[in-house]
Amino acid sequence: MTTTPVAVEETAPIVSEAGSRRATELALHSEEVSRELAGRRHEVIGVGSGAADRSAHHPIVIIYDYTENLAVEAVVDLAAGRVAEVRRRRYQPQLTTAEERRAVELVRQDGRLGAYESDLDSGSGIVVDEVDFRSPRHGHRMVDLRFGPMTERLPRAFAVVDLTDQDVVRCGPVPAADGGAS
Repeated sequence: MTTTPVAVEETAPIVSEAGSRRATELALHSEEVSRELAGRRHEVIGVGSGAADRSAHHPIVIIYDYTENLAVEAVVDLAAGRVAEVRRRRYQPQLTTAEERRAVELVRQDGRLGAYESDLDSGSGIVVDEVDFRSPRHGHRMVDLRFGPMTERLPRAFAVVDLTDQDVVRCGPVPAADGGAS
């Protein structure tokens, strides 16, 4: 097998770090976003960008609403210093570092993975969906975490955490390839 190097050109982000901070501040203090999130448990997931037209891009502040299990997108016009549009979308945005830490902490509090306590700091996760539409967890913000020593490639334990209900759904040792526990 032959590999061919590929030239990659680094580009500046469409929205600067300062622009992201300002967009988040404007979104969280806007009347429209405050109205959408009133009384709901929520968290800023991140800031992306979208094209308003061919020449203009606007930051999009993505806020996850754990109460309604949906993303609230605030399109911010930085030049005007205001939120131009608020959209409610049913999708699961990327997992944040803060959410991953919270999920690991829920696993620690749960205690069922006590035998793997030393591995819990190595936890890494991905957002997963409950596909059974009859399940009470359908649509919830769920994280599948895997734990194991940093010196090993394969995880030893797993946990599925429901960030909407803030509990551990299931956890245990990862089954070994031969069918036994690892």
